[in-house]
Amino acid sequence: MLVNVLPDETPSLPDFPLVVRALLYGGFGLDRVEREPSYALFVASRPDEFGVARRYCFAVFEDSFSSSQVETVKIEAEYYGAEPVLVGEGSADVPSLTWDRFIGLFGGPVLSRKPFEPCFREHLRVLGHNRLPEGMRGEPDDLFEIYVREALEFVLAARVRRYGQDRRFEVRPDGIVLPYRNFYALYDAKAYGKGYKVTQDSLRQFGSYVEDFSARYSTYLRRLNSFLVVSGDFVQGERALERRSREFVAKHGVPLSFLTADALGEMVEIFSETPVVRRAIDWSRVFSDPVAQAPRVREEVQTVLRDETIGWG
Repeated sequence: MLVNVLPDETPSLPDFPLVVRALLYGGFGLDRVEREPSYALFVASRPDEFGVARRYCFAVFEDSFSSSQVETVKIEAEYYGAEPVLVGEGSADVPSLTWDRFIGLFGGPVLSRKPFEPCFREHLRVLGHNRLPEGMRGEPDDLFEIYVREALEFVLAARVRRYGQDRRFEVRPDGIVLPYRNFYALYDAKAYGKGYKVTQDSLRQFGSYVEDFSARYSTYLRRLNSFLVVSGDFVQGERALERRSREFVAKHGVPLSFLTADALGEMVEIFSETPVVRRAIDWSRVFSDPVAQAPRVREEVQTVLRDETIGWG
């Protein structure tokens, strides 16, 4: 199964919001953006395989760049302690690439057959309770994050970026559903043996994720559609979770949606039968519910199929 992270038609000219999405997809954190008369400067960093932060200064040009502009970018990059990378047409003594090549680096396909495995839902459920399924090795909480990412990516037919353990000391959730077809969200995966208890501290933590993300990217991306919390189970009942969600949206303007691992696994099973339907689902509406339910998704699927506007596949 192939899923494109970027729009079906990649613009031939620089699209600055698309640069932000591409950098997010590539695992970069955006440190600074500066707009110059003929180009924009994106200072971004990400850890390498050794955990050392590498900073880059991407200069994205609206047209071809000149030798004087190259020198200016080199000075700016040195000021920020970053490696200069030019995106545009021209020749330079620093790394440079065309716009199409730059976007192509981040727009590759995603291939995963894991959600089609018969045991996927059960493994997701067991890991969500911080236990290892039989025959599996590793840390349950880390494996749960991996399975949640796989599940969300399949169900939403979108690219999902997991920040992972190398970002654990930063103010970041476990991952982000990258903008695609009018939906994007942050998410956190919580593996707890007896269920996850949503407290005021939880809400403050989730709120800090939303506010930090908005402060960094609100100029380039619209408001988040949702913040998803996925766990094996929740200590509170549905009514209490609804209250928590109302508190959160009142303070941060973003719906907080709770999703059990089993419900997410059931959604995977639903779309394993008709995967093409995923892109016709209004995910903003599904995850506006404080407690996301698989039956709601099944109703959406049946509505799409009755309309007979798309084929099976």
